[in-house]
Amino acid sequence: MGEVRYMISEASKRVNVEAHVMRHWEEELGLNIGRTEMGHRYYTEEDVRLFNCIKELKEMKDGGII
Repeated sequence: MGEVRYMISEASKRVNVEAHVMRHWEEELGLNIGRTEMGHRYYTEEDVRLFNCIKELKEMKDGGII
């Protein structure tokens, strides 16, 4: 059985941000997100964990904690 892959709509729900935010972070941070043969982004569990960490860090920064 292969790894679980999420399309951006499902991944963004798991991170609790809009899909455009994930695309922005991908570009801003130079992240290498997988693509299907049709060129659509897909996200693994590891990617979802990474985006949750990014969100947490950005919230800390915006809240003045770091």
